[in-house]
Amino acid sequence: MTLTAITTPAVQLLTPNSHALLMIDFQSQMAFATRSIDSVALRNNAGLVAHAAAGFKVPTILTTVAEKSSSGPMFTEVTDAFPVQELLGRTSVDRVRS
Repeated sequence: MTLTAITTPAVQLLTPNSHALLMIDFQSQMAFATRSIDSVALRNNAGLVAHAAAGFKVPTILTTVAEKSSSGPMFTEVTDAFPVQELLGRTSVDRVRS
């Protein structure tokens, strides 16, 4: 069976009033286990997304997990885009079992 993609224009473009960005646990220890992308590229990409969101004034939520004990601080590439943004600290990692 062959699938054919058909492009259609969106009803409405995304605006800061119609969406938000959630950046979850962009921290060194969390990135350590990532194998699908180089850690430098991950940091750079996260920083680009964060700075674009800040520039367009997109509501953004930043979360960390175990920042003070094991996972380390959020990437500065992200936090530099939101210098007064409060980071929401989580106390544990949610694990999905397969």
